[in-house]
Amino acid sequence: MLKYVQNRALTCIKMLLIITDAICLNLSFLLVNSWSTANGFIDTEEVISSNYYSFWAMFNLAALALSLIHHLYNDATIEHIERIYRATLKTATALMIVFSGYALLAHPFTGIGSFLISLTIIVFVYCLISRFLLTYIYVKLPKRFNWNKKVALIGHYENLDNIAAAFSRQNAFYTVDTIPFESDEKDLSKEEKIDIFKRYFEEVSKAGIHDVFLIGSNDITDCSQELILAADHQCVQLNFVPTITANIAYGNGRQEPLTMQLPVLKSHEEPMSSMENRLKKRFVDLLISSFVMVFILSWMIPLVGIIIKIQSPGPIFFRQPRSGRNNKSFDCFKFRSMVQNKDSHAKQASKDDSRITPIGRFLRKTNLDEFPQFINVFLGQMSVVGPRPHMLSHTEHYSKLIQHYMVRHFVKPGITGWAQVNGYRGETKDPQLMAKRVEYDLDYLSNWSAMLDFKIVCMTAINMIKGEENAF
Repeated sequence: MLKYVQNRALTCIKMLLIITDAICLNLSFLLVNSWSTANGFIDTEEVISSNYYSFWAMFNLAALALSLIHHLYNDATIEHIERIYRATLKTATALMIVFSGYALLAHPFTGIGSFLISLTIIVFVYCLISRFLLTYIYVKLPKRFNWNKKVALIGHYENLDNIAAAFSRQNAFYTVDTIPFESDEKDLSKEEKIDIFKRYFEEVSKAGIHDVFLIGSNDITDCSQELILAADHQCVQLNFVPTITANIAYGNGRQEPLTMQLPVLKSHEEPMSSMENRLKKRFVDLLISSFVMVFILSWMIPLVGIIIKIQSPGPIFFRQPRSGRNNKSFDCFKFRSMVQNKDSHAKQASKDDSRITPIGRFLRKTNLDEFPQFINVFLGQMSVVGPRPHMLSHTEHYSKLIQHYMVRHFVKPGITGWAQVNGYRGETKDPQLMAKRVEYDLDYLSNWSAMLDFKIVCMTAINMIKGEENAF
């Protein structure tokens, strides 16, 4: 399932397992070396003269290469604990055979035999203990801490069972909700079917499910484009599973659970759909936001706050509900740049807007009014780079006018974005300008990379220095 739908818990376990194995294998090596030296089994000077560090490096290289060969940390392995057992046993056995052969040929110092035997025992004891603890994590903790990822499966009754079994079999990290598309609904018109699926997508989105698998029979796939648009509108990732896959059975006519890799066609496949990429981006966001909060906002907030208070009564921050990831609203922070007014949550700032204060005009022109949003970044509501968050009224309005508008909500909004550094910022009275913004946002989603984020940050800094025409 991890191949199709990412799960934060499994990705974190994967990273933790890699780090723990690397640290503990090296500690095992050092422990055996210290114990063997202290008890006189090996001579320290003889070991050093045989190039101890290349000996140690070879142990790490062999462990790395064999873990890759046996797919120890692959997504398909991490998803099931029994696969981890199997891959661990193969990797550990091969490691000690390969490393022992290398050691006996390249480093035949006195006591090498006892060193290798001791190291083999320690490595296997570690594997046994670590995988025992991992079993507890896989079996007990997903339900206790709600680590399971919810997905929905929609299709005709006769197609649901095999696919549902293939998705959920022996997998504690996913919960599959099935939604049967009634057999008497096959004779409905295209428009009626689309309306039914719109209700399905709205229901699953409200339930917090944003990954839906649709078993595509002929009467469903004839409106696939319309279904993708309907799913996008609810921030639902739609995946198509061929009907023929659902009908495959194995073993003497019995309906066995499907064990093959399912051929799934995803409606959207962006770099940010990978949980590893999301975690990398989140790590950078935390690093940058922490730095800004400690070294910039710590003095900027009191200084700017005093000036804001002097020029107009009211709070230092302007908090406005904005549309976030999966269209969940959050309070977006900004330095208050206007006098308090009843239209602030509905009416965008325009050129020569009388509501803007003198300090507010400077803050908006230099983008400094956005700096408190690093607090939103630290809280995980935003990213440093991403599609700009829009007012809730704008999201509702433009989602009805612009195709794929809601796709921009598949990722966290950003303080700055690809559209903004290309000049599409500020007031958007013309729907064509908003459509162009969305075009740049979708281009960003499709081509995301860490280097693209870095480029956008650099372009934003340059624009702040020289000033922007549409910033007012």
